[in-house]
This record gives sequence, C-alpha cells and structure tokens, in this order.
Amino acid sequence: MMKNKSLWKGLIVMLAAAFVMLVMPVQKASAAGTTEGPELKWDSSYSGSTETSKCYKYAFSLKQSGNVTFVFQVSDAGYAFTSMGKITVLDETGKEVYKIYNVGDCSLSLDLLAGNYTLRIGMEGGMDGCNFTFTPSFKPSKETKSEHAMAKNNEMGTATSYKIGKSVKGQLALNDDIDIYKMRVTKSQYLNLTVSSKLRELNINLVNTSGSRNVSISDIEAGLHKYRVFLPKGTYYVKFRGGVNYATDYHYTGKYSFRTSVTAIPKPTITKTKPDNKYKTMYIRCKKNSLADGYQFQIARDKKFKKGKKTKQDEYTGMYMVDLKKGTYYVRVRSYVKIDNYGSTPDEYYYSSWSKVKTVKIK
Repeated sequence: MMKNKSLWKGLIVMLAAAFVMLVMPVQKASAAGTTEGPELKWDSSYSGSTETSKCYKYAFSLKQSGNVTFVFQVSDAGYAFTSMGKITVLDETGKEVYKIYNVGDCSLSLDLLAGNYTLRIGMEGGMDGCNFTFTPSFKPSKETKSEHAMAKNNEMGTATSYKIGKSVKGQLALNDDIDIYKMRVTKSQYLNLTVSSKLRELNINLVNTSGSRNVSISDIEAGLHKYRVFLPKGTYYVKFRGGVNYATDYHYTGKYSFRTSVTAIPKPTITKTKPDNKYKTMYIRCKKNSLADGYQFQIARDKKFKKGKKTKQDEYTGMYMVDLKKGTYYVRVRSYVKIDNYGSTPDEYYYSSWSKVKTVKIK
C-alpha cells in the first residue's frame, strides 16, 4: 500500500510540472541568454489586439548581420486607441536594443547584428487596446566578416585585422555603433582611402598605437568619397562610427564599404642647375609636386655625398647654394612631408628617396 501511495505522489508531481511547462511563456535558449515568444517567420503576417496590460512577444534569430523590417498596420479595437503604446527589441541578454512609442501605421527598418532577439508589442502595464497586423522581413548585409551581438569588433583588443589593398564590406547597427580595424603601415607613405557609405552621417578615425598620429574624417554623407592621408610607419586602428541622430538619440546605421591603396612620397626631378662662377653660387630647381610639403637640396664634392656636403630645405622648389669653391659638385633633391605638431612636440619630417644625381662645375 505504501508503495502505491509513493507511485501516485510521483505521478502527481510529474503532471504538475507538465502543467507548469504548458502555461509558461515560450522561451528560446541561446548561448548567452533567452528570447521569448513564438519564432517569427520572414514574410509571414502576424496579428493581435493589445488590450489593457497585454504585451505580445515574438522571437527571431539572425544567422548573419543585416536589416530587419517590420511593416505595421494598426486599427481601433474599441478602446479609441489607434496606436501601439510601445515597441521594443531586446537582445538575448535582455538588453534593450531599440524602442519607439505610440506607433501607428509604419515601417520600422532596423539594422542588427547576428544573434537572437525578442520583439515586444504593447506595454506590460499600460493602456493600449488596438488591433495590429505586421509582416517581418530580413535582408542580409553581406559583411565581409559578419559580427554577432555577443562578439563585436568594438574594442581595440577585438579589432578586425585588415591588410592594405583589400576591400571590406561592413555594417553599423543599432547594437553596434562602431567598427574597428587594425592595419600595419610598413613605411611612411600616403594612404588612399575610398569609402562608399549608405549612412546619413559617417565618421572615420585613424590612430596609431602610440597615439602620436591621429586623423579624423568627420560628417561623411552617403555616397562615394575618396580621401588621402599621410601615415608614418606603424600599426593603426581604423574606426568607423555613425554620427548621432539627435532626433532619436541613436547613432545612424547602415552599410558601408572601403578599400585602400598607398602612394609613396613623390621623388622629385631636378629641372635646372645654374652655376654662378663669379659669385661662386649655384641655383637648383626641381619640379613641383602637390603631395610634397617641401624639398631638401643637397650638394657634395663626391658621388657618395660625404665630402664637402651642404644641405638646405624649404617649401619652395628653388634653392641657392652659396660660398662654393672651384670644382665639381654633385647635386640631388628629395621631397618631404611635414607633420605640424603645433609646438606640443617638434614637427616631424618624412622624406622621399633622392632624385637622380646631376653634376655641376664651378669655375
């Protein structure tokens, strides 16, 4: 008899547990948390009626980053409400990614990272009471490296490695307002940056690991843009970030792409050497180049430029060498790029390779 009672007690416990599972809200487990509600299917229609203190929850998963669009239609359900009190999107940790209040007929376009999400319609404890119908759809961003909501390249320690010369496609999302890439500049040179952006406003920052070189390109509008910046040799972090939409307090989101190439500091060409035998001077001129901030002129008494060497530099393409002696001189010129540190530290100069050597005689 005691054995039968134990069996009945065990059966009752099992039935009670099964009942609890039936009445509990559906939750989808993930590696980092949970999402609530039935799983949404793209391009299918869903409807409901938000009554007082009623909130609808739907789960959806993105295997890759992209754009999710919800097209809503709202009608009166007898409560004189023609809008939904609140719509929110939560990530799998329960963090609020997006929210909007008093939503009527509309199309919500949300850029999101790969991950698991919950869509909530209505307010947990507020007055709603309207009918709604919506259709969700998804379009992948086709990022070169798709980011996950739980694994982003938002910090220097998690920056995505980038090699100069490669093309990259990226997306800035509601839960990913910055992308960081790490690249190596093997010698001091110009970086040519071509950016195609669909964001209303995009900002780019390039900074080396020491912080000594920091270049910002701000307020980039949607479209195709080309930039050229000089970067001394080193390792750089390249940061892409959407501008702030002050109407919503969210950063602008959308797709972008970029590619790079490099241009060396231009090597100049000597166009004129004119000796003055009477005053023992020499005038040297080189061809101007828009990528050079100035030119360094050098003469010497030997081909290796060790004996009787004189060096002068200036922003102009012409230079006089004075107090010369009779004999043969060897002449060469190189361009330089100047980084002005505005007195905080000495200005920096970076030089091209030398021009072809010319020979000049002072009689």
